[in-house]
Amino acid sequence: MRVTGTVLYIIQRPKQIGSMKYLFLAVIVITAFKCSPKLSPDSGWGHQEWVVVEMKGVPVQQSGGRRDAHISFDIAEKRFSGNGGCNQINGNYSLDKKTIKFTEVLSTKMSCTDIEFENTFLSTLSSIDHYEVRGSDLLLKKNKETRLVLRSR
Repeated sequence: MRVTGTVLYIIQRPKQIGSMKYLFLAVIVITAFKCSPKLSPDSGWGHQEWVVVEMKGVPVQQSGGRRDAHISFDIAEKRFSGNGGCNQINGNYSLDKKTIKFTEVLSTKMSCTDIEFENTFLSTLSSIDHYEVRGSDLLLKKNKETRLVLRSR
């Protein structure tokens, strides 16, 4: 009996190790897919500037320069940075399939002639709760009403 038990143990042990290898591999693959930024809705937003072309239904005049109000996304860190039209801005964002939230929105405090535009932009950005991608435009919404239209450049 002792030999039979040992033989059975030797036969079953490799099967258990093989099963554990497949289980371990499956866990790694699932974890890699869950952590992959390519599966995130914002995966295509990085490495470009998103310029404000419309705010609250009003077209925003563009100069084509670095002072145009814009944001850039760091999708790995879930942070954004850019320009509010006068001052440098930055903060954090979080998103889900169709919801987005901008938090800890900060800016430098230079004095500018058009500071009212920037203040409106920053307060609007802080109030955003939904988004939609339409072609090359990123629509940022509050209660499903488009408040900002950003275009990649």
